[in-house]
Amino acid sequence: MNLHENKKFYTQKPGVALILTMIVLVLLTALIYRLGSAVSQWKHRVQYMIDYQTARYACESGLKYTLSTISGNDPNYVSRPNEPDFSDLFTMSDEKYRTMMEEWAKKRGVQVDVNSLNKNTLFTIFKDLRRPDANDSNYTAADKNLSGTDFSSRQTNSGFSSRLHDVNDVNDANNSRQEPNELFVRGPYGPPWPYITKPVEIEFGDASVTIEIIDENAKLPLVWGISSDPNVKKETKAAIQTFCEWMQMEPNAIEPLMKELGQMKEIKPFSINLKPTVITTKELQKDSNSTSQSASTERSTRRSSRSRQRNREKIVEKVTQQTRSDIGNTLDFAKLLHSPMVDLETLAKPVNKDENRTESALKYISLWGTQKVNINTAPRQVLEAAFTFGGDAAEIAKQIIEMRRQEPFKDVNDLSKRLYSFNTSIDKAKPYITTRSDCFSIRVIATSGVAKVCATAGIKKDKEKIQQIGIIIE
Repeated sequence: MNLHENKKFYTQKPGVALILTMIVLVLLTALIYRLGSAVSQWKHRVQYMIDYQTARYACESGLKYTLSTISGNDPNYVSRPNEPDFSDLFTMSDEKYRTMMEEWAKKRGVQVDVNSLNKNTLFTIFKDLRRPDANDSNYTAADKNLSGTDFSSRQTNSGFSSRLHDVNDVNDANNSRQEPNELFVRGPYGPPWPYITKPVEIEFGDASVTIEIIDENAKLPLVWGISSDPNVKKETKAAIQTFCEWMQMEPNAIEPLMKELGQMKEIKPFSINLKPTVITTKELQKDSNSTSQSASTERSTRRSSRSRQRNREKIVEKVTQQTRSDIGNTLDFAKLLHSPMVDLETLAKPVNKDENRTESALKYISLWGTQKVNINTAPRQVLEAAFTFGGDAAEIAKQIIEMRRQEPFKDVNDLSKRLYSFNTSIDKAKPYITTRSDCFSIRVIATSGVAKVCATAGIKKDKEKIQQIGIIIE
């Protein structure tokens, strides 16, 4: 019996050993996988930290560089008499947009596959179709160097002739050689709206940096919605509602926005005639006369504690008044508009479904405390909102869009002269419009590996002087 049991035990032992070996191998495999996964995740985290620091450094460097050089950037407007206007792109469906581009391409004699246009093509490729002007900051240094030569002689220069196109000249042979994907709707400065210059892409070490400069006066100043001026209370509300209706916002989305603006008005109301704020501070100081008298008295009566107490140093209040500049008010509005008090997600909801372009209300709203709209650079819905303050908004906006394509307006008086039949309405809207932008935003996007850092700075420009409103780093 014992021999039989021993024999049975020894015959089962190899099977038990095999099971134990498999269990051990499974545990070791799981342990190795776990360790390998932990090491891989650690490497990814370390690499992401390295990439993020690289991108952050490149982003900050690009922003500093742009802020230091933008004072010398004075872009000029371009005339676009025979081109589609950027003003109504936001109302176009994808089908209408493609049809417009195809019809324009046929007029230009260029075969264009509109479906091949993408965001990178639309926003990075820029070919100016005008004759070069040495004073135009939209031109490259190579083109400016040619400003002193004769235009007729430039046609023989193969390096320059490939870049020279006259959109108004049907006999221009270069039009037939234009690359199909270079066709896009130009903005008031040349590049697509709302850029004032072509977006710049540079390599910064291992990081790629894109710098964009945006015209904030070409957008709707949302501060109008928190105006406290009793004379234009109805007009400010109507201006915001007109814009929102143009952007196809539903009433259930417009009403919450108006409530949010009403809450902001209670914190800091807006007025078109804002004055510098006077800040009064109080600080405690020692009375110098009392101090000298106390010192002399103490020397003569050191032994008398009652005398020392009677001649103790006196403390007086000194009132100081300090005037806060206008940029301080702009900063306050920028902080409010970028705060969670405004539902930016609803405003950023796209009104079209197109992979080539994105249209939303937020794209046409300025959150940097701008007060005026540039009639040379604002699209139709913003123009109509601006002239709600005077009336005849739709008619004036239509006339402005047609006239500025031929020749931009020099100043507001020039607008009154060219649209003399609307002088009464224009006079009422004058405090809210301008013909030269002074508020811009600089957007710098840096990528390194999988890390991406974006910084946006708002600035106000007064001739060569630059005032920084604020910086937001995402």
